[in-house]
Amino acid sequence: MSGLTEDLLSAVDAATAGDVATADASGDRLTVGVARVDALAVAFTELRLETSRLADASIERVRAVAEELTRRVTYLLEPLTPVEIDQELAVVQMRSTTPQTDNESSAYYELLVRKGGSLSLRRYRKPRGAMREPIEATVTREVLRRLADDFVASVS
Repeated sequence: MSGLTEDLLSAVDAATAGDVATADASGDRLTVGVARVDALAVAFTELRLETSRLADASIERVRAVAEELTRRVTYLLEPLTPVEIDQELAVVQMRSTTPQTDNESSAYYELLVRKGGSLSLRRYRKPRGAMREPIEATVTREVLRRLADDFVASVS
């Protein structure tokens, strides 16, 4: 586990609902929007890494980071895969390959990798016939640790 991840998990432990837990080190900033925390799990609104290592990244570099994340992040409810690559803005959008669905809606993860140095993971719910809405993602503390480590490792 990286020192940055350890610092983030300590900030999560000190957070209350609605807080943004933050950890900074060597030009990297990890943040997580905390919805709920208990002994086993964390519900969050967004996990984000801001890094100077992608400040002037080409679309090829952004795509390579997205591919590395696809290879590493295999432990979520649904696997992630690129769905759109914006060559002009140098953004790769990844989503759950097979969203969770029920009779009323579908839910999926979305991960954006952007030139300028931003990786962002959120979960959305899309009711049938309506616009999507952000929802909390609930993961174990171990999964949050792995996500944070994988975000940092993917840009190294």
